[in-house]
Amino acid sequence: MRALLLALVATVTLQAQPRSHTFTLPNGLRVVHLEDRERPLVRVSLLLRVLPSDTPPGRPGLALLAGRMLTGPGGPRTEAMDRELEAAGIRLDTTSAPEGLTWKLAARNREQDRAMGLLAELVLRPILNPQHLAACRADCLRDLFKPGANPADRLRETLAWDPADRPTEASLLAIGPEDLGTFQQRVFRPERATLILHGDLGPEQAKRLVILNFGSWPAGASAVVPAAADTPKALPAQPVLLPRSGPALRIQALAPIVGDLRPESLALLSLLVPGDPALAPLRATWEGTGLALTLDTPAAGGREAWALFFGRLATLAQRGFTPMDLDRARRSWSAARSLEALDPEAQLAQALATLAGQTPTREALGALTLKDLNADLRLWLDPSRLRVGAVGPAGTLETLAIP
Repeated sequence: MRALLLALVATVTLQAQPRSHTFTLPNGLRVVHLEDRERPLVRVSLLLRVLPSDTPPGRPGLALLAGRMLTGPGGPRTEAMDRELEAAGIRLDTTSAPEGLTWKLAARNREQDRAMGLLAELVLRPILNPQHLAACRADCLRDLFKPGANPADRLRETLAWDPADRPTEASLLAIGPEDLGTFQQRVFRPERATLILHGDLGPEQAKRLVILNFGSWPAGASAVVPAAADTPKALPAQPVLLPRSGPALRIQALAPIVGDLRPESLALLSLLVPGDPALAPLRATWEGTGLALTLDTPAAGGREAWALFFGRLATLAQRGFTPMDLDRARRSWSAARSLEALDPEAQLAQALATLAGQTPTREALGALTLKDLNADLRLWLDPSRLRVGAVGPAGTLETLAIP
């Protein structure tokens, strides 16, 4: 019976897999078309990459502020466009994240021409209006520093930033219209963009839609933008220490994804590390951009808790995983991928991750050795790579130091 069920799931998954076509426009725009005739919908994701080199020295937070000016009130999206989107039943959202700016579109296939035209209007004619700079800057400051927020929440949000890229009040106040104009000219280029089309349209129809709406997007001076190398720090960053009232201490670390870890190792370690008994009483959760590790303990004995936190990480790194663990994680990964193949949104995200080299293949997972897996585990949990912080009574925080 189990074999029959597995065969049925595999058959349904294969039937649900869309046919994939890729092409690149002369201006450098990369396009992936996932042809899916089972749903009368068209979904689009367009990602514009933002690189560390796009932020000049002394201006951390420039990409964050530019993204807010594009997505918040006073941005390029007008009330008239909102009314048109609502009347046509088109969903069009813009989001900003450290890796780039993303537009997501969903529409019925009979509205695909209209929907793609509105998307192109937002992307090709972005407006960073200096009149809204002060209001958007205030919004960023409020979101980043949240004076009345729970200190534990503030700690988690602070650790999400690479220390070198973490905005400060001074850096945000220093950003002016010229910085925003330079950022816009550098980033809004088709060679920086990847467009994923998913839905009920054929290859020629998809190509026509893309060329009609994005073929006139002028390329930059260079047709290729090199991917940014992610170089880890040689020394650990200073811990983020946030005082709060009460007798409890929270120690937290984020193990971010860095460029020299194998994607297939990360895929399996994100399944194996959370819940591993060697970490107790630490809690480990996989959050997509990294591994969050948390210890809640009474403030008394803060120094001992700090040593316990790093001791548990060292124990897991030294012990590593077994062949049985490796096989179990491979099976769990395959089962999750089978479910994702049934979800169009997951297929779009998967296509973007694959183009960025962040998604392992079944072949790479099968070839991954236990030695490589455990080597990447030790590399990932290396204290020099962690972003570390604590929340607790001021007197306790003064006793803490990275071991």
